[in-house]
Amino acid sequence: MTLDTPAAARPRPDDAFTPAPAASGRRTAVRIPYAEVAICLVLFALAMAPRVAWVLYNDREPQGLNDPSLYSILSDIMADGGGYTRPTGEPFAYYPVGFPATFAGLKKAGDIFGWERGALSIKMMNGVLSAFTVVLTYGLARRLLDRRVALVAGAIMAVFPSQVYYTGTVLSEPLFTFLLMAAMLVLFWSPWSRDGISYWRLGAVGLILSAATMTRGITLMLPLVLLAVWLLYIRDKKRALLQAAVLWAGIAVLIVPWSIRNSVQFGTLVGPSTNLGDDLCIGNFLGANGAFTLEGPCFEGYEGMGPDEVEIERNRDGVRIAVRDVLQHPVRMPKLIAQKAYWLLYKDDDGLWAAESYGNDYFIPDFRREVLAFAANSAYYAVGALAILGSLAFMYGRDVRRVALYASMLYILFLPLVFFGDPRFKFPAMPMVIVVAAFAVMLLWDRARARPAGEEAPS
Repeated sequence: MTLDTPAAARPRPDDAFTPAPAASGRRTAVRIPYAEVAICLVLFALAMAPRVAWVLYNDREPQGLNDPSLYSILSDIMADGGGYTRPTGEPFAYYPVGFPATFAGLKKAGDIFGWERGALSIKMMNGVLSAFTVVLTYGLARRLLDRRVALVAGAIMAVFPSQVYYTGTVLSEPLFTFLLMAAMLVLFWSPWSRDGISYWRLGAVGLILSAATMTRGITLMLPLVLLAVWLLYIRDKKRALLQAAVLWAGIAVLIVPWSIRNSVQFGTLVGPSTNLGDDLCIGNFLGANGAFTLEGPCFEGYEGMGPDEVEIERNRDGVRIAVRDVLQHPVRMPKLIAQKAYWLLYKDDDGLWAAESYGNDYFIPDFRREVLAFAANSAYYAVGALAILGSLAFMYGRDVRRVALYASMLYILFLPLVFFGDPRFKFPAMPMVIVVAAFAVMLLWDRARARPAGEEAPS
């Protein structure tokens, strides 16, 4: 039996997640998955070792005026009871609130239980979340494929350099990726029926995605990707639409109240955050090269305004400028999208740059930085090549969940092309890329082992 036989289509006698069958009239005996628990504990420990070492090595406060520094300031204000506001007291909604609020909660817990409000606590939390993401990656591969692929995927994730490097930053990537992978595991936990998926399961996925969307807004339209798969797979198209509606209802649980809060604070209609305009404008204004920049018409003409006014007006103007320049100059868009893709995909050592506060705190010796960067990029190129190689085989078969996972991966990976390209933006997609790469590894392994036997067989 070859690896590319869908997991849902073949027996799995070693599946410790599955309850033992019971005779009619008796309660189902629930088997404790000792083997799976042991594997998960080993993978968690394997993942924690490099993450703890890396966090302790760069136990430093963010420097300069950038996202990590602002997250630290905002979380201090929230932990002290000032709400999500600027140091001067004006309302603030530029960043999604999920990560600053989590950081603030950790600082408040430190006030209660006695640890300091330094960056070490949030970096260590990122390390723990990243290690749990390794376990979630193992679980996802285990549910979709088999234990061998899952072990390979978990092992790669545990030591994958860029996944380690970002734990040493005061950034939202580890938190968001943990929530995203938790939602994927719940969604793909068991095979899908052509009659539909349980609304309870979809509701749970929606709630997790709601928390993820409060951290980064890119998951807001993920149900649309799943809907496209469901419309092709589920017999009743109305049921497919209802499933997507349940997911969006779950996402709305946190997003709608927070958007109402923002609208009340600013006295005008505001969504969950106000950085959409900047992100669209940076990547699409006439003269953009697809990369991040703080220059150009996106940031001009706001002299004399208050900070809260600038936040609202720049958000509106950014959307307007982006839409206008795209519609008036459509011929440039293929080249611009290719440029965005380059800046998104060309390397994977950006976690080092972020750990050093984007050039404001160089502390890694030059040679060591070169070695760490080489390790990150080498692992990234190898995993990327394997994922591309195994893509068609991964999606082939009777388990539609593989197609849905692959579509979700592409959505998370390439949605930044709507905005601008940056290596940081592919971080949340990498666990799913690694699952596909692990599948390709075992597919090649099985075929390499089968070839000598085939050659020895009589013609």
